[in-house]
Amino acid sequence: MNPGPDTPRTFRIAITELAHFCCREGSVLSGNERTPTAQQGQEGHKKLQGQRPPHYQQEVSISKALQGKHCEWTLAGRIDGLLMDSGQSAQPPHIPIVEEIKTTYCTEAELPPEQHQLHLAQARLYAALVCEQQQLEQVEIHLTYLNLSDESVFQHRALFSADSLQAFLSRCCQQYTEWLDQHCLYLQQRDQNLNQLPFPFAAYRAGQRTLSVTVYRDIREQKQGLYHAPTGLGKTMATLFPALRQLGQGVVRQIWYLTAKNSGHNSVRQALQQLSSGLNPRVIYLQAKDKTCTTCPLHSQQNCTAQSGYYDRLPAARWEFQTRPCADTEDLNTLAQRHKLCPHQLARDLLPWVDLVVADYNYVFDPYTRLSDALNKSRQLCLLVDEAHNLPDRARTMFSAALQVKKLGSLASQITDKPLKTRLKSLARQCRELCQQEQASALDSGLRHTLLVLSEQLNEWFLQQNWLLFPQELFESVMELWRFAQRAQTIHPEDAILLDPHAEKIQIYCTDPAPELEKIAAGFHSSHYFSGSLLPLHYFQRCITTNPQCTQLILDSPFPPAHQCTVIIPLNTRYPSRPQSLPLIGAVLHTLWQCRPGRYLLAAPSFEYLGDAMDALRQHPQIPLLMQPNSPSPEERAQFLAMLQQDRFLAGVITGGLFAEGIDLKHNTLDGVIIIGTCLPPPSPEREQIKHRFDAANRQGFDFAYRYPAINRVIQTAGRLIRDEQDRGIVLLLDDRFNELRYRTLMPAHWQPRLVKNPCQLEAVLDAFYRN
Repeated sequence: MNPGPDTPRTFRIAITELAHFCCREGSVLSGNERTPTAQQGQEGHKKLQGQRPPHYQQEVSISKALQGKHCEWTLAGRIDGLLMDSGQSAQPPHIPIVEEIKTTYCTEAELPPEQHQLHLAQARLYAALVCEQQQLEQVEIHLTYLNLSDESVFQHRALFSADSLQAFLSRCCQQYTEWLDQHCLYLQQRDQNLNQLPFPFAAYRAGQRTLSVTVYRDIREQKQGLYHAPTGLGKTMATLFPALRQLGQGVVRQIWYLTAKNSGHNSVRQALQQLSSGLNPRVIYLQAKDKTCTTCPLHSQQNCTAQSGYYDRLPAARWEFQTRPCADTEDLNTLAQRHKLCPHQLARDLLPWVDLVVADYNYVFDPYTRLSDALNKSRQLCLLVDEAHNLPDRARTMFSAALQVKKLGSLASQITDKPLKTRLKSLARQCRELCQQEQASALDSGLRHTLLVLSEQLNEWFLQQNWLLFPQELFESVMELWRFAQRAQTIHPEDAILLDPHAEKIQIYCTDPAPELEKIAAGFHSSHYFSGSLLPLHYFQRCITTNPQCTQLILDSPFPPAHQCTVIIPLNTRYPSRPQSLPLIGAVLHTLWQCRPGRYLLAAPSFEYLGDAMDALRQHPQIPLLMQPNSPSPEERAQFLAMLQQDRFLAGVITGGLFAEGIDLKHNTLDGVIIIGTCLPPPSPEREQIKHRFDAANRQGFDFAYRYPAINRVIQTAGRLIRDEQDRGIVLLLDDRFNELRYRTLMPAHWQPRLVKNPCQLEAVLDAFYRN
């Protein structure tokens, strides 16, 4: 719980964090530098520590309590190595040594000066605390680097007096105390606003209060939750409002709201605008660098004025951030422009000090792009995941990796380093031979080692070049090789090795993302997954979490069931029968249009089938047809959405695709959604591996690999119809399988589908529906 206005707030700050806050200088590094993984760093530390004398103390905990006007904080850390005496009583007095160990891929000459100064500052803070607590007059700092490229070691030594170290420590602590005091003043006012925050509407919608209370309880009890909240219920407000209230009460310290697409940011903006205007929370909307930083090329900061000298200008921007609102991207961009800073980097540096972070899934779940430093478990983060029906497939992609042999050849052809070119060609031969095997349950340890070493050497070679001279495709190939090499080092039980001899492709495919998602969720205070189409819920529960105590909540649609007329027409749309289905589809839609011309979506499972259906409808010229572009550019997407503002149309889209899920035709509502087929995914090696995985686990392999994802896409698409209390319309399900019990039981309860066998019956049903 947060303290009262007269009680200081408490913080625990790592020494590394203090050094980064107070002592960073110079420019932002390019981001292309090869850096050791956390595991490599730990192994490097242990290696050097194991070579030290017996009286050398390892991982020595040290701390200092500090106090400001409004805060109390503890500075804490662990010294890599401490040598207080020579270990031999006969030796003369020994100057104590504080050792800070760093792993790198740089030689001594290549080490960036900014990095070295930051490491030295960290070591000086450790040394100052040792002097203070051991009452020493001086100490020697050993800043030791282990170059993982060749296992070489270089070391910088310096002798510091206790007075100079104490002055440095005091300066840093005073600077940070002033910052925390100012931050606490903001938190005090924020909490007061949040604790008085009223629900922004006169009344809850049906089901909205149930969802809000459930999320509130689950946050307080540190539980996971999965919530199916149909469209129109107001799920953004119902999840964000209780999280903000818990933020004000100190149950959590920060909220992370994740979306599957950047367009999901708008729902958060709208919800915050609907809350009290005096709230003014600090919010950062994270986006990819190429969408936020316009002053530098994507792969190089060499010519970027916003990155050059960035850390010299950052402190002034931070102090201004304390005194100005930061509620949207425009506020952040204005601050960045005023101080000539990169807005992308500034957003990341301000993350610890904001209330709400709105970001894409990959910033939390992707093992290669997640913001590990910002996602520290001790920071009491609340995780809200919107449109969570997208998460299982997105997670499978993030936890998988693939390597194509032809890209290795393309890399080799553009590399000028002859030994590296030869090794790439050799790796390509090894991978080509592996692709010819029928199957593989694991990757040979020799191949894994070759992949890792070669990817690191290739990355190192590219760092020495001018990145601007290389095409984007080459950069992506280097990153693909690096990612595959990293992923190949650990094969999990839920992984499958897929070999494609025709495409000469090796894939490490994650069939079940739940174990890895659960590990990530464990780092949060609580995690909450919600969507307007999180059905079947038991399917998503099994694919998102391994926690059997996870809350599961299915809410009814907030709108009257009578507003949607759901009709099953038993056509055979299986692949062999599709040509025969086209005249029947045309007859059904002709009848629909004759009875009720209007605004309709026609959804099919594939672009080919959709095109055939649209061709069949051209014999009915009175029906104005639109068809979504295949793989549309942003401009083509905007053009198609603009066409949907017409008064009458029948627009062809892909079931569960971009235009069936990601559109909201407010003020221009639909009259109906027609869905052709059950949308079962076509068989593929990936789907078959999912089937095999779940057949072994629960004998529901086909359901988990095919049927459940298919019915979810159908539910998503039908959800475009009823968006508010005034909407009415019809959902036509064109497939005889929809009438089977195994499909009917998966449909939302409010659908209440009825079976119609011919156009005459359809005409009667439509007439009765629109007369009532």
